[in-house]
Amino acid sequence: MILVFGGTTEGKKTAALLESMSLPFVYSTKTNIAFNETKHASYRYGALNETQLEQYLIKNNIQTIVNASHPFAELLHYTIAEVAERLQISVIHFGRKLLSKTKHPLVFYVHNYDEALNLLQKNKILLALTGVQSIKRLEPWWQKNKTYFRILNRPESFAIANASNFPENQLILGLPSAELDKEIDLITTNNIDVLLTKETGNSGFLSTKIEAALKTNTQIIIIDQPKIPEYFTTVFSEIELQKSLTNTSTLWG
Repeated sequence: MILVFGGTTEGKKTAALLESMSLPFVYSTKTNIAFNETKHASYRYGALNETQLEQYLIKNNIQTIVNASHPFAELLHYTIAEVAERLQISVIHFGRKLLSKTKHPLVFYVHNYDEALNLLQKNKILLALTGVQSIKRLEPWWQKNKTYFRILNRPESFAIANASNFPENQLILGLPSAELDKEIDLITTNNIDVLLTKETGNSGFLSTKIEAALKTNTQIIIIDQPKIPEYFTTVFSEIELQKSLTNTSTLWG
């Protein structure tokens, strides 16, 4: 049995590939999403700590993990690595190839949120494209300076925003887009001075965000993607994933 940590574009690709290979798997996400279960695919949701993950892996006879979760899900990556290495379960990480770093006076790369906050200047209007989970982390800034967050239009996201008492009229609902005009319009309509985003590769349309910032003469701060645990075997495409799964399946007996 294969356990897939998804909830991403890579997760959807993994599920489709496993289905086409007729390999049984469980698709796991942190929050409840719509998922079509089949004779090969089952679904679960909810965060797992180390103890819970270990129990789940043993109980369900998981022999391979495909970690296709978000590249910034640092706690999940750490938890998977710790438990999988302890149980000697192979982990295939379906990653995102990073873009070459853009060199431009308006483009800044930082290691974490603290460094990003240190770069922000008072009274500048910020558009955070870092997800609803970052509202709490950026609270010291938005309590004193006008800030917009783009979040997914779903109840779970609203609940997280409301829990932090973030102003509802400063929430922008929607997904990242590859359409440059839409991103430019978002910046100009809201008089944005600074964009804050994550180094997500093109799955997160980073190149479009950078281009939109430069076209509108807007500063953009990009948080570097965290390092992935060395225990993982990383692939970047369905072809590489299929090859890795085929090699791994020979060990299942």
